[in-house]
Amino acid sequence: MTLQQILAKAVGDEIILNESNVIDFKDHGDKVSVVLENGQCYAGDLLIGADGIWSKVRKNLFGPQEAIYSGYTCYTGIADFVPADIESVGYRVFLGHKQYFVSSDVGAGKMQWYAFHKEPAGGVDGPEGKKERLLKIFEGWCDNVVDLILATDEEAILRRDIYDRTPIFTWGRGRVTLLGDSVHAMQPNLGQGGCMAIEDGYQLAVELEKACKKSNESKTPIDIVSALKSYERARRLRVAVIHGLARSAAVMASTYKAYLGVGLGPLSFLTKFRIPHPGRVGGRFFIDLAMPLMLSWVLGGNSSKLEGRSPCCKLSDKASDNLRTWFRDDDALERAMNGEWFLVPSGSENVVSQPIYLSVSHENEPYLIGSESHEDFSRTSIVIPSAQVSKMHARISYKDGAFYLIDLQSEHGTYVTDNEGRRYRVSSNFPARFRPSDTIEFGSDKKAIFRVKVIGTPPNNNSERKEAGEILQAV
Repeated sequence: MTLQQILAKAVGDEIILNESNVIDFKDHGDKVSVVLENGQCYAGDLLIGADGIWSKVRKNLFGPQEAIYSGYTCYTGIADFVPADIESVGYRVFLGHKQYFVSSDVGAGKMQWYAFHKEPAGGVDGPEGKKERLLKIFEGWCDNVVDLILATDEEAILRRDIYDRTPIFTWGRGRVTLLGDSVHAMQPNLGQGGCMAIEDGYQLAVELEKACKKSNESKTPIDIVSALKSYERARRLRVAVIHGLARSAAVMASTYKAYLGVGLGPLSFLTKFRIPHPGRVGGRFFIDLAMPLMLSWVLGGNSSKLEGRSPCCKLSDKASDNLRTWFRDDDALERAMNGEWFLVPSGSENVVSQPIYLSVSHENEPYLIGSESHEDFSRTSIVIPSAQVSKMHARISYKDGAFYLIDLQSEHGTYVTDNEGRRYRVSSNFPARFRPSDTIEFGSDKKAIFRVKVIGTPPNNNSERKEAGEILQAV
């Protein structure tokens, strides 16, 4: 049962009227009457405008006010997809210049994602569709992004421009007030739009209950107007702060620059020197020190008003103890992955058609790559029938949670291209570590190129492993 269904059941199906948008209302002092789109009229003790960012109730209260375009359009979708590190990380943000990507585990083997791209409002996708456009926009990004887009059906992808509204100090008048996006629509970067609406609803219920108790004790009519004013006072500051944080998060995400020179036009050549951008260094400092405190307040700052509940909700109560370790150690998260590794053939001229499975259980049995099989490596011999692959070309070994590649003095060499596009020849004297999304070439004729991929939910038997390989090959 969804949250929406739970709430609807608690209220009562006979009370909820769908397709009944309010287009006008009038506050009579002792009651409020509304007019619906279908012409029907209703009267009640109060009116709560919870009709979203384009609220008609707000427009009738304060006149027309333009929503503010963020500068970004957002594609979103849900796919059957299980990342290899799903047990460690359920929410992830991938940053780029004028675009970024967010993925979130929503359970049942599904991932929801959001792709943000800077462009004018009102854009329309071409005949190739949303999916093809996204693959072009995020071309060259890591597999966690590209594979998730590939795994999503075209029909499951939605697009909308991102707007918000500047917070206001006056939420209502008389017996009419606003709630949720109608009064404080915010950007989705902190995932707090719906959360703030729920908090609004809770606070409103608290204030109305207090007014009812006071009325019963004093034998006087319920002071609806004062209750609504108390609700607004209790919510204004917290909502305004989180609204500002959401805007700040959007700015930080959309202006991210990994290296000095990104987005500088004639000075873009500086990126080849891989000089960390000052903003990246400062952002890392903020994430390490301030973000846990900030998120603890955002996620649990209203808990003191929840009677019978824990007085606080800290980020550390929910997050893994390894959170700070992952901030400091880039390899720690990779070691925490629970998945199986594959070398997936890449390129149209590849001489290999099926993915090559690399088992992490063969720590004492390295894989030998060559143009023919070798008896001494009967269990771990990988044959690649290519003219530029030597009889004993390279060796892959697994140690301390990582895979390493070493060239065996092959004639045409072994090459690795990392996720940032840096290509280098593997030495015959020093093992080179490779990671997910890296590309490995045996020889230089482009006929034995493999993409390193890690698939979650380790298969239990060979048939399941073959099926996993087929899925990867399709991707």
